[in-house]
Amino acid sequence: MQIEDKLSILAAAAKYDVSCASSGSRRSNTGRGLGNAIPAGVCHTFTEDGRCVSLLKLLFTNFCIFDCAYCVNRRSNDLPRAAFTPAEIVRLTIDFYRRNYIEGLFLSSGVVGSPDETMERLIRTVTDLRRQGFNGYVHLKCVPHTSRRLVQAAGRLADRLSVNIELPTEESLRKLTREKTYASVLTPMGVIREGIEETREDRKRLRHVPAFAPAGQSTQLIVGASPESDHTILHLSDRLYRQQALKRVYYSAYVPVGDIATHAGAAPPFKRENRLYQADWLIRLYGFSIDEVIPSAAPNLDLTMDPKDAFARRHPQLFPVDVNSADREMILRVPGIGIRSANRIVNLRRRGRIRFEHLKQMGVVVTRALPFIRCDGLPDARWTVPYSATAIAPPVALTPLVFVTDSSFDGLLTAIFEAYAGQTPPDAIQPDSHVQQGLFDQRVTVVTDGAKAARVWKGLKRCLGVEGRQAIAEAFLSGNAGVETLIYTYVRERIPRPNSSPSGVSLSVTIRLDQLARKVREEARRLEGFVRFEQTGKGRYLARIAPRYDVLPLIRHHFESRFADQRWIIYDTVRQYGLVFDGRTTRALPLNMAEPGAGSRPDADESLCQRLWQRYYHAVNIPTRNHPRLHRRLLPRRYWAYLTEKLIPLSRRPI
Repeated sequence: MQIEDKLSILAAAAKYDVSCASSGSRRSNTGRGLGNAIPAGVCHTFTEDGRCVSLLKLLFTNFCIFDCAYCVNRRSNDLPRAAFTPAEIVRLTIDFYRRNYIEGLFLSSGVVGSPDETMERLIRTVTDLRRQGFNGYVHLKCVPHTSRRLVQAAGRLADRLSVNIELPTEESLRKLTREKTYASVLTPMGVIREGIEETREDRKRLRHVPAFAPAGQSTQLIVGASPESDHTILHLSDRLYRQQALKRVYYSAYVPVGDIATHAGAAPPFKRENRLYQADWLIRLYGFSIDEVIPSAAPNLDLTMDPKDAFARRHPQLFPVDVNSADREMILRVPGIGIRSANRIVNLRRRGRIRFEHLKQMGVVVTRALPFIRCDGLPDARWTVPYSATAIAPPVALTPLVFVTDSSFDGLLTAIFEAYAGQTPPDAIQPDSHVQQGLFDQRVTVVTDGAKAARVWKGLKRCLGVEGRQAIAEAFLSGNAGVETLIYTYVRERIPRPNSSPSGVSLSVTIRLDQLARKVREEARRLEGFVRFEQTGKGRYLARIAPRYDVLPLIRHHFESRFADQRWIIYDTVRQYGLVFDGRTTRALPLNMAEPGAGSRPDADESLCQRLWQRYYHAVNIPTRNHPRLHRRLLPRRYWAYLTEKLIPLSRRPI
């Protein structure tokens, strides 16, 4: 069987296993291997059903001696069967990783021969992958009934291990499968937990201790294949989090395939899966108790309403919440306010009162939050406090003094230096590329001085801290009109000139700067996953991007550390410059490169790799869950021109 056919069969066979995150592990690249692992993980693309693709998710084989009624790969199901060799999986993983298609490997398997025999094949595959110098993320699925020795061996190779508990009660598990028991799942879970705890204790005494499943362990629950309520499911998840120290419990809505429906019932609404994830997050991260999220009197979540909205409506005595005085825990209970937004509110209200118009800029979903909050400037004037004096705009000068820079960041820092050193501070700072000029502007050209810029950069760290200084640099990379003046205004209000009294920072200025910096960071984060390398020669790779903002300075370190053993270029087609890595150092150089199709065609190996990736992307999608609007929101069309998986329409992809 050809590798393309194996990939289609075994990727499709693994697509219902949803535990596929790539976060929680940290492994640096010493410069001699390929890849690394970072705590936050990266999404490299999104399927048409809206799911993140970060790992190459495969079954070693879909042959299986088990006959679980809820599983598409069960022994009695009539479907195409295939099996990889370890060498094929290693080659696919490394080829996909070098092109930045994936963050690593997720490997599971049907049970062939015996659980231990199957587990030995998986371990041998990952061992071969590590011997090839692969430092990327690996998630290894442990087969039920696996021996302690093999679980321990797997933990020393993989970043994350998982054992699927499958169903919410042992009674349901006995009804739908004869081969699995709760003991066969919980025993390997316990071995993993013990290994993680022992490693943690050893590291308190010893300097060098081999890692054991550094990203922890997870499991998966199938929802709707058995009659248990959401209350029962969430109580089981809570026990697993506490007793087995799981990082995540994943929920997968049951999907009948073939005649499986006659054994396990009809498919539940996919919305139920979504509501369980929302409830799980409220319990794990927002400080809610299970009974607050889902009372025992109503054991199933309301499918028409977000669990946080439902909580707020059941407890009207707790609302509205004053965002200017309530503690963080109470702010987190307001619908439409997430963890990041709550943190921003708590941090920024120290500098001034939060107004309604500020909330949307901070990322709050104001349409959901409005009935449950109090703050200045509410549309219906239910809660009105006079506008803070720090929000009043200063008077506009009749003859504004404008400092003009060479459009560089060092030029801006030099202009800030001159603003503090001179007798008359400027009213604005503009780049020389600024077209529209005021009729009465007094324009003074500032010559960039590296020494002065360095002094300002050092002073910003002392006065604003590392994060505050970094936010200024990120906001500058947005290239938005007026960003230089915004940065100068922020610095001027945070760091008063000598012999002048501090005026306090306008909250609007702070929020606008933070908003710009956040947008640039989000663009850089996306591009870390959406860059697609194409091999142009032996050990040489080229990627083209068209980012909204100038993010190359922000993604530089990520790609230097990840692809230290290959030479590469990342070319910004909008700004016509690129990062060029020669195997030792990275330089930012002006380039003028042809668009795709104008140069030489990819060779046979590159064409095969691109075709395999397109096959994989199509195979892991679940067509019955397609969500075009969500897909376009997560993977906007402006990125598609340089995404390998989007280069060829689905109808024309090779079969």
